[in-house]
Amino acid sequence: MITVCIGGHRGRMGQRLEALLADDARFEIVARYDLDTASTDDTFDVLIDFSAPEGTMKCLSLCQQKSAGLLIGCTGHSEEQKAQITKAAGDLPILMASNFSLGINLLLNMLPRIARELGDDFDIEIVETHHTRKIDAPSGTALTLLDALMAATDRSRSEHVIHGREGRIGAKPDRQIGLHAVRSGDVVGRHEIIFGGVGESITITHEAHSRDTFAKGALEAAAWIHNKPPGLYTMKDVLSERG
Repeated sequence: MITVCIGGHRGRMGQRLEALLADDARFEIVARYDLDTASTDDTFDVLIDFSAPEGTMKCLSLCQQKSAGLLIGCTGHSEEQKAQITKAAGDLPILMASNFSLGINLLLNMLPRIARELGDDFDIEIVETHHTRKIDAPSGTALTLLDALMAATDRSRSEHVIHGREGRIGAKPDRQIGLHAVRSGDVVGRHEIIFGGVGESITITHEAHSRDTFAKGALEAAAWIHNKPPGLYTMKDVLSERG
């Protein structure tokens, strides 16, 4: 059995994790941890963190003390925080993902090929929609989708990306990618990638209907990372072993 500590257990994702873990015979919850927790005496195999960037760093320190694996599901980390996580992965197995849903991660595998084959004749726009309580924008998932598209088409954030538009901005520059964040009601998460050409367009939409979508993916990732050697992993590594 895999023993688990839940990071950010008071949050909405933490609560869904708690419910699903309780019904999964592979796991046992032995500890809960958040920004208000000084420490925990319990040992555990994996810590699943859906807190916030500052919470992640506390979870990282705790995992280093316990020699435990770390699953990071929150987004918005600074470059300095990401560097600390990367350094820690030299000693611990760490899996970091902006989105744990199967659909999003399959989409990330498909997008580069679509973007390359459509080429520069098709404009690219990304629209993400989330609930009004989401703190960061654009979403971490939108940025991950953007990074995949830029890598596939040899573009950069500084030269080719614009966040929203306003005023008399003129014609859209060649190869520019627009990234737009919408905050509305209680939307769990919706991401649209629009490829617009002359005479036709392709819109790919992924919508998460429940936070359980992310929690279930996190549980599969937690089972996968258990007993893995030190390293910085992604959901691509998890999916590669699904066949």
